[in-house]
Amino acid sequence: MTGSVRRTAAGAEVSTGGSLISDAKLKQLYATMVRCRLLTQHAAGRRKQLASLYHASMGQEAIAAGWVIDLRPGDTIALAPDDSIARLVRGVPLGEVVAQLYARRSSANHSQTSSANNSAHNIIPPSSAAEQFSVVTEVASANKRKKKGNVVVAFTSMATNADAHWNEALELAAKRSLPIIFVVENNPWLDPSLDPSLDRSLDRSFGRWKEHAGSQAIDEEGFIQSARSYGLPAITVDGNDVVAVYRVAYESLERVRQGGGPVLVEGRIYRQAGHAKSGPPRRGDRDPLTHMERYLKAKRLFTARWKDQLVLEFSQELDAAIKAARKAHRLAYL
Repeated sequence: MTGSVRRTAAGAEVSTGGSLISDAKLKQLYATMVRCRLLTQHAAGRRKQLASLYHASMGQEAIAAGWVIDLRPGDTIALAPDDSIARLVRGVPLGEVVAQLYARRSSANHSQTSSANNSAHNIIPPSSAAEQFSVVTEVASANKRKKKGNVVVAFTSMATNADAHWNEALELAAKRSLPIIFVVENNPWLDPSLDPSLDRSLDRSFGRWKEHAGSQAIDEEGFIQSARSYGLPAITVDGNDVVAVYRVAYESLERVRQGGGPVLVEGRIYRQAGHAKSGPPRRGDRDPLTHMERYLKAKRLFTARWKDQLVLEFSQELDAAIKAARKAHRLAYL
């Protein structure tokens, strides 16, 4: 792991300096990722209609933990369409998250329940690009007027830059110097079946999935160029390395809170599930949990016994939440 990340637009190094993260914070980051992984593993096998959503979140634990873990109560997160774990990191009670998996309700009730829960934790739920980016800029504008240093962290996918509303949001954020951080989750091995709105074909010359929105290919540097054209700093970080993600988040949040204007960060990730059968094999060496375990071992902060205890404690919490949800909604496992 490194203490710096590459600034994509300029190719310069961004120093984060010294030993920024305490041992306690390192262990907290790992424990948070473990909780997220256990939740997704359970959810992916229990709710068929949400299986793709939760599979897509496996491998994104470093992004969710690194960006959300230290946000203030007044900060807001905007969820990406395939984001299922940031809510847990944000502080939404496990019981509420599990209840969503097991509840029998209509679309209308689901929307109302989600709105109420999300509102309490300053979460903008996934929606159409036009609606979501409109809400993101409105919240950021209100934050700027209040001058309390609150920020909006907007999670998006690579597909976003093909949408006109994305560029409108970037331009508006830059023009008004809004306190927004755009976090682009870039997974070059994304299974095309996870997002049916995109037409993807396997680019065999690069051995990766090349994304398309309609007939227009999504240029991986396109969103970076858009950010540069509006004057936003653009940073790339290894999204499988929670230490690197946390350091970039720390610096970016400080900049935005002090009135430095919006920032765009690209997190390159490698999801651990949901990949296409014809695509490349899963890469366990890029698993953010395995990556962090090696780092903690090098610092003598990790033991198998500690991990087992984390797994046991969260599993017990999860079991209790599942039992409560099943009792409340009279549902058996799917």
